[in-house]
Amino acid sequence: MALLRWGILGCGDVAEKKGGPPLYTVEGSELIAVMRRSREKAEAFSAKHGAKRAYHTVDALLADEEINAIYVATPPHLHCENTVRAAQAGKHVLCEKPMAMNVDECRQMLDACREHGVTLMIAYYRRFYPNVVKMKQLIAEGAIGDVVLARVNHTGFYNPNHHEWGAWRTDQEISGGGVLPDLGSHRIDLLLHLLGDIESACGYAETVQFEYPVDDSAVFTLRFRNGGHAVANINWNVGVSVDEIEIYGTKGSLLCRPLNSGNLVLHTKGKSQPMNQQPLKYTHIGLVEDFVNHLRKGTLICCTGEEGLKTNEIIAEIYANSRQLKVDA
Repeated sequence: MALLRWGILGCGDVAEKKGGPPLYTVEGSELIAVMRRSREKAEAFSAKHGAKRAYHTVDALLADEEINAIYVATPPHLHCENTVRAAQAGKHVLCEKPMAMNVDECRQMLDACREHGVTLMIAYYRRFYPNVVKMKQLIAEGAIGDVVLARVNHTGFYNPNHHEWGAWRTDQEISGGGVLPDLGSHRIDLLLHLLGDIESACGYAETVQFEYPVDDSAVFTLRFRNGGHAVANINWNVGVSVDEIEIYGTKGSLLCRPLNSGNLVLHTKGKSQPMNQQPLKYTHIGLVEDFVNHLRKGTLICCTGEEGLKTNEIIAEIYANSRQLKVDA
């Protein structure tokens, strides 16, 4: 029997396109049951992805004794409650990003998982992109010298009507914020992964273009404990989609554009060298493989709950700084 026997809590679009298939395609992982409030939609997802059972209540899913791990794929306002309940039921948890609505909820999740002896992993899957794995390797080998700066540019256009799927992202009570927690969280985590802990953050997260009440633009700077810096812009209000990160060192730079692609280039003095890696078919494959290895071999999870908390702390600092800058202006 597979070591990880999963139940999906919230089998919507994220589970359909990203997180669901790896749960039953990765060796050592098996999809047992799914839950969605709509019984019909739960049964349809179950049939499509080969789950044994479908439920329409959280209680029923958590009571399933064959399940030993829960994939929390609900919107952020339910992450804390769902994770705490799963931990109380003795289930390991893979929780979607951002980890929670705020720092306090993150700490509640960590406390519950520690108390009940279960593992908590946050779904910052970009850590496992082959390009990112290669970048981390090259940085560790000194290919670009001492890292001094990172640049992140992620733009797109997102202005949904109220009835469009995913419009909850513009509802503060469900999402916890706008583009900063939704897309910026991934980039902050990526910078933490590549450059280490962040000492301070400052910038703006505001509604610049659209009428919804959450931020459609976030521009911020980070200072790392090792002395390096990062600059980032994350936008929902730009008509051209860009997804790139560049790491600068004393001997050269690494440019990845876009992240989950074959495009990675090492630039050194007078030379540009392609370091292209094959993209992942499903974004969450690395997450599930990491979870399996953790339970089989005792290896440390790459993105623990503690790591997820760090990103929420930085988001909170940027929001607080943005509000203060408005007051001071």
